[in-house]
Amino acid sequence: MVKRGTKVIVFLGLLILLMVPLVSAGIFSDWWGKITGKLTEGTTTVNITIGNNPPTIDRVEPIPNIAPNEGGFNSTTFNFTATDTDGASNINLSSAQGRFQLTGETTRVNLSCSDWASAGNDVNFTCTIDMYYFDKNDASWTINVTVRDNSQATAENSSTSFTYNLLTAMVMAPTALGWPEVGLTATDTGANDNITINNTGNDVDLNINVTSLDLQGNTTLTHYIFAENFTVENTYPGCTGTAMVNATSTNVTSSILQRGNNTLNYNNATSGQEEISFCLKGVPQDISSQEYSSIALGAWTITIN
Repeated sequence: MVKRGTKVIVFLGLLILLMVPLVSAGIFSDWWGKITGKLTEGTTTVNITIGNNPPTIDRVEPIPNIAPNEGGFNSTTFNFTATDTDGASNINLSSAQGRFQLTGETTRVNLSCSDWASAGNDVNFTCTIDMYYFDKNDASWTINVTVRDNSQATAENSSTSFTYNLLTAMVMAPTALGWPEVGLTATDTGANDNITINNTGNDVDLNINVTSLDLQGNTTLTHYIFAENFTVENTYPGCTGTAMVNATSTNVTSSILQRGNNTLNYNNATSGQEEISFCLKGVPQDISSQEYSSIALGAWTITIN
C-alpha cells in the first residue's frame, strides 16, 4: 500500500514537471501578471504621417531703377522662382502674387502672376506691376512675392528692393488768359479763367513761378499795360496776391505744388494740383482804348522748381 505522504510528493512532482514548460514559455508569468497587475512587457501599434513640405522662394530677379512715365504709369515685369521639395506639381500655379511696397505709400499689386516654366521642384513665374507717375521717389521700394502649395502652405520673399526715380514735370490749362472789357477807372478785375497746374511727376514741395511781360497795345504801339499792374495767387480773383515784375520770374508765394493723383481734381496738397488766379489791379490812366496783348513782347511763362 502507498502511503499518503508518498502520494503528495508524487503529485507535487508531476505539477512541477507540468509548470516548467509553461514558465519557460512565459504563459505562467503572463497569467500571473494579469492576476496581480504586474506585467513586465507589452505591445503598441505605430503610425507615422510624413507632412507636407512648404514651398520656398529663393530667387527674385533684381529690378533696375524705374523711371516714372509722365502723367501715366510704368509697367514693370520681373521673374521669380518657387521651389517645392514635394515636386513642382505641388505648387498652386494660380496663387502667385507680386507687390511693390513702401511704408506710407499705396501698394502696387498683381494678384495673378503667371507661370512660364517648370522643371523638377522649381516653377518660374513672371509678374508685371504698374507704378504711377505720382508714386514716391525712393530707393527702398520692396519687391514682395508669395505663392502657395496645394496644402495652402505659403512661401514669401521680400529681400529685394529697387529705386523709383524722381520726375519733375507739369502741364497747365488753359494756355491763354483773357479779361472782360476793362474801363480806365476799373480796379481789381479777375481774369476770365484760372490756370490749373497739374503735377505730372512725383517731385514735391514745388514752387510756382510766373514771368510776366508788359502788354503792348495792338494798335497804338506806344501804349502799355505794365506787368506791375497784375497780381497772382491761389484764390480767385487773385487781387491780394503777389505783384508781378516785368521780365522777372516771380514766386507765387501762396502756392506749393505737391505730388498726387491730379485726375481727382481736388486742387489741394494731396491731389497734385494747384490753381492760380490773375488779377488786373488797374490800368495806366493815359492809355487809349484798344486791345493789349503779349503778341509783341512775348507770352507769360509759368515754371515749377
